[in-house]
Amino acid sequence: MPIYEFQCNQCNTKFDEYFRSAAERKKLFCPLCQSDHIQKVFSVFGMSVGGNGDSASHDSSGGCGSCTASTCAGCG
Repeated sequence: MPIYEFQCNQCNTKFDEYFRSAAERKKLFCPLCQSDHIQKVFSVFGMSVGGNGDSASHDSSGGCGSCTASTCAGCG
């Protein structure tokens, strides 16, 4: 079930909307001001590292930022 993020052009409220399929089209309204002047925005999503359910942000050195290991496999 695709989830898309939208922003109201009238009040700047951001909200998520669920669709049954990527092809589904439906008229959307802002949940705060009920405006139909909305736009789809780029969504940032979390990603699991190593399949254990933990997420970590990587820095430019290759480590996860919480230790000095060069890969997150070294993080415990």
